[in-house]
Amino acid sequence: MRRFAWYGRLSTKDKQDPTLSFPSQREICATKAAELDGEIVCDFTDQEAGRRDDRAGWADLLREAKERDARRFDAVIIYSTSRLSRDLFHALTYEREMTRAGIEVFYALTAGDQTSPEGRLIRHMFQALDQFEVEKLGREVRRGQKENTRQGYRNGGRAPYGYRLRHEAHPDPARAKAGDKKSRLVADPERAAVIAEIFERFLSGSGYKEIANHLNRPGGPPPPNHVDSKRNTSGKWAKTTIKSMLENPTYTGRLYWNRLDSRAHKQGAGPVVRRSPEEWVEADERHEALVTDEQFERVQTEMKRRSNGHGGHRRRPQKRSFLLRGIVHCSTGHNPLRMQGRSRKGEPTYYTCGYRTSYGDRAAEAVGHGKWQYVREDSLTKLIDSFFATRIFGADRLDYFRAQSSTMAGEAQDRDDDKRTRITKQLSEVDQRIERQLAAIEAGVDPAVVGKRIRALKTEREEAEAALAQLEGSRRDSTAIDPADTPAVLDALPDLGKSLIAADPDIRRAGFDAFRLRVEIDRNSGQIRLKALVSSAFGEATNLSDLGEAGDPALSDKAIPLRGFEPRFLA
Repeated sequence: MRRFAWYGRLSTKDKQDPTLSFPSQREICATKAAELDGEIVCDFTDQEAGRRDDRAGWADLLREAKERDARRFDAVIIYSTSRLSRDLFHALTYEREMTRAGIEVFYALTAGDQTSPEGRLIRHMFQALDQFEVEKLGREVRRGQKENTRQGYRNGGRAPYGYRLRHEAHPDPARAKAGDKKSRLVADPERAAVIAEIFERFLSGSGYKEIANHLNRPGGPPPPNHVDSKRNTSGKWAKTTIKSMLENPTYTGRLYWNRLDSRAHKQGAGPVVRRSPEEWVEADERHEALVTDEQFERVQTEMKRRSNGHGGHRRRPQKRSFLLRGIVHCSTGHNPLRMQGRSRKGEPTYYTCGYRTSYGDRAAEAVGHGKWQYVREDSLTKLIDSFFATRIFGADRLDYFRAQSSTMAGEAQDRDDDKRTRITKQLSEVDQRIERQLAAIEAGVDPAVVGKRIRALKTEREEAEAALAQLEGSRRDSTAIDPADTPAVLDALPDLGKSLIAADPDIRRAGFDAFRLRVEIDRNSGQIRLKALVSSAFGEATNLSDLGEAGDPALSDKAIPLRGFEPRFLA
């Protein structure tokens, strides 16, 4: 029988239930596979938007497809062309990659027979229609958001610091009866005063760091929560936060939409960029202003003046390259930040942390960072040379690797168990709250009143179930390849320790980059952490994603004593 790999995709924006959508897609695909005298033998899935091209599931599928002697399938089956991609270019590229690997792509829903020119034309028409539908929907959504802004309503998202959202009944009676609401910006009395103070201090001559330092005083106002929960975990004001607030025209009472272009960022292809003012959409009426138009314009003029080097510190051009640029990070009381290289004539090169510069002296003292954090380059290179000589190229490298892999696997399992327990408890609590809402209906409460709450609880339960399913899937994937087989690649590396030490700086840096060397310094715990990866080939030959950071298979990240920068490692 023909062996099929099933590929399923669920869009993050469709609010579909993965516990329903994926099984239904697979069931229909299994029926189609049987019609083609085959069966599904393995599954690959993604939960990503249809226009993104960086998908882990599809990447795994393609990687196995190229392994002609080891792959488990002869063809790929997908529910519909829209599940592969809603971008015509990406869809054609994906199919071409599979064809080059000798793998046919089939769809459960009719999309043309790819063995004939007419069939391929029909399939391409379906794929073009998929892209047309998503682009048309985007156009209509943007049209609605544009008019929503003109009427003074907020198009989703959090309220800027200094404001809060006031929810109003939907102007359409039918939508209002169903419980739909719209939001407007209203001033938050406590935080509005902070915004006014920030603008006043800047116009009085204070810089971003000086303002952040003032706000980080004991008993000072709390900073806004970052959209990314992994950032600014220390909860301190940063100079970048101050700058973005000073640039935000919302504080003048003018509501704008379409200021930022995040399309590339959502697809993982670039940062969020600011559109030109001609593209902005402004509301016809204003909300309460926290600063005057005159203040705002004066601030913009002053910011431009300082950025040109008048009244501020002008950044000096970089005159030399540093051996460990981008490799050394400080994690003393905060998330790891890259340390910047510094050098003076006649003095050793060193690296310094910019946390105090961004968050101010008070914030640095509060997290145990102190005003200055720096480390000499020559001390670090001694540690790095010893690290490579023993952990990467040394005779005992396999023993180090096996011991560490076992330890990290146990730690990863403990983290998964804790997360599984939390999710299970959350599901139990959600079920209890739903039961209480149903009991309220039986007691005579209007179902329309509690209906919205029940729907929200069901959504919360679906999200928790999806997280639990993803956790179980990760656990199964992590055992797909035995970690005991991976040291063979490490054992095949030649001993380049002495050559790397004697090489010129460019060669040494290339070697560090090849192993993706990373150094983290935490003076609060008195440790330096070194990590390296044994090339992309090692990563593809193993499946230790749960053992490393950011999905990478870590070779080593054992703690090393900081005091004296002794080049030795803890067992």
